[in-house]
Amino acid sequence: MIRLPLIRQNTLLGGFLSGLRNGRAFGGLCVLKTVLPIALLSALAACGAPRDGIRLTESATTVPAEEAMALPPPGGPAVVSVVSRKFTNADQQDVLLFTSAATPGQNFLRIKIFGPVGIERDGGKSLGYASVRESVIAGEIREAVPGVAMRRSGLFLQNDYGPFGYAFGHGRQNDSCLYAWQQIRSSEQDRSGFQNGGTIQVRLRLCEEGASEEKLLSVMYGYTIRAGISKPGWNPYGAPPPVDAGLGRTSNPIKPLSEDLQPGRTVRTARPVAAQTVTVREVPVEKNVQVVPNPDISRNSKGPETIPLPVAADTSTVVVPSPACVANLDGTSPC
Repeated sequence: MIRLPLIRQNTLLGGFLSGLRNGRAFGGLCVLKTVLPIALLSALAACGAPRDGIRLTESATTVPAEEAMALPPPGGPAVVSVVSRKFTNADQQDVLLFTSAATPGQNFLRIKIFGPVGIERDGGKSLGYASVRESVIAGEIREAVPGVAMRRSGLFLQNDYGPFGYAFGHGRQNDSCLYAWQQIRSSEQDRSGFQNGGTIQVRLRLCEEGASEEKLLSVMYGYTIRAGISKPGWNPYGAPPPVDAGLGRTSNPIKPLSEDLQPGRTVRTARPVAAQTVTVREVPVEKNVQVVPNPDISRNSKGPETIPLPVAADTSTVVVPSPACVANLDGTSPC
């Protein structure tokens, strides 16, 4: 039963070839209509077969630093490379930062932007979402800074994007390490199905030799998010805060704090200067010396201050040559 179609096909093919040899073209065309679909199906099956070779498991690409979705503050650390990954529900970038510490690992500023990225990515891989929980953060710290005892800070800190947390520890040799995390999302009462949706997650891993905790923490206060999703309703920052009711009103002065003033321009009140006592020394009166009283001398002094003045006899012996009077080589002078 299985071989009969094959025998028939061979018979038809043989008849087609025989017809071509004998000049029976019409019969050959009828057989050709039967053979061509079979050959076409065989070719399509061969095209759909899996090909050999190495295939990439994820779509990670390197993009220029100008396309980074987040950047460290001015002054560093410097951006080395940017690795971007696209998913059906988010975009993720690892902004790799300059690393010179002896502690193993790569410094990075990681940002994930969740939201409606576009229907052209449907059918691809989605990025798993995990909110900020203690168990999740502990696993991230062990993965980012392996072998380093990190101490989580209990302080409530907040930058321009909202509250964040961090852990600090000492790595190899003289290294200081910091791992910080932040989630930017509008408040629950502001979120709905049509507005204030979306989430941004930021992670910072930074190890530096001889750096203080305050220096590493300053990166979390100075980094910038420079990307977003241009879709209606995507706004992880929530509604803007209301303006202070006192702004612009009279009888409501606003003065700068001392730390807001620029160095060298702080207005200071003059301090009183203690009175100084002037000691006047008596000068014996000599010949050819005129005594000129000084009116500024205090009345309590024993005598007037003397200022020796030159007399005519002294001035006659002093000769001051002018610039034009230059001695010749033989010692004579034209003046």
